Amino acid sequence: MQPPQELSLNDIDGIPNTQSYLEIACDRDILDLMRQLPMIAGNDGGQFTMTDLIYEIKLWPFVKQAWSEIDGGPGIAGRVLQMAKVYKKAEADLEDLTGDTRRLPRVIDLPSFIEIYTTKGLP
Repeated sequence: MQPPQELSLNDIDGIPNTQSYLEIACDRDILDLMRQLPMIAGNDGGQFTMTDLIYEIKLWPFVKQAWSEIDGGPGIAGRVLQMAKVYKKAEADLEDLTGDTRRLPRVIDLPSFIEIYTTKGLP
């Protein structure tokens, strides 16, 4: 993987969306997070905001750690249960360390989860 390109504010105006910008400007870790967002980027009772994205970015290292600690069962059902446990632990660990909490309950987009699980894999 090549190092990120240097960007100026003028360059950002030509980038059509946030994901394209992050693919140019960010490291592998943020790219992995962005690939997972379609399945987690939903809120129960409100829109997904920049505050929510910042929370997800802060949460991501805790999610990766929890994935390495919590085993999942076979198949989609086993992985959905694993994901629920992973996020519960990751959110608790982030809150313990920083006091940050999720603004609204998260909604899993099951079709996106299945697509990511079957095509890209989970962390």
